[in-house]
Amino acid sequence: MAKEKRVFSEDVTINKYKLEIECERQASMYFYWADKLADAKTSLNEADDQLKLVTAKTDLDVRKNWNESKYGKQTENSIKAVLETHEDILNAKENCRNAQEEVNSLIAAVSAMDHRKAQLDNLTQLLIKGFYAAPNGGKREGVTEQTSREVRSKLNKK
Repeated sequence: MAKEKRVFSEDVTINKYKLEIECERQASMYFYWADKLADAKTSLNEADDQLKLVTAKTDLDVRKNWNESKYGKQTENSIKAVLETHEDILNAKENCRNAQEEVNSLIAAVSAMDHRKAQLDNLTQLLIKGFYAAPNGGKREGVTEQTSREVRSKLNKK
């Protein structure tokens, strides 16, 4: 099953004049970003496992073929230096860093979704308390009659 592609900046934005729609969408948006985080953590674990595997294989290969190398006397420090500069290990480390960056970004996204939910709660409370009513008893700009009817209808049902 192909996963849909979402844009975080669009998901985190709230239309305060359509709170009922925003509240209905919150759970599915949160799940999407939390699921992406879970996938990213799995990818990070796989990249870490790959780094360990590449390091171990390279270590064995370097030790086995040391006499044929141009590195001089075989010491633990010289083996460590060869491993630290080996291209396969450097590539595996880069993959780990990229996977960790993805995890960090998605942790922030999931946290932002938590903050979005709290903001929806706050905006709903403000609406219930009449914050979006104009001082003269009218409606503030941007609130349509349809939106007002929908909000009143939903509040009356509860």
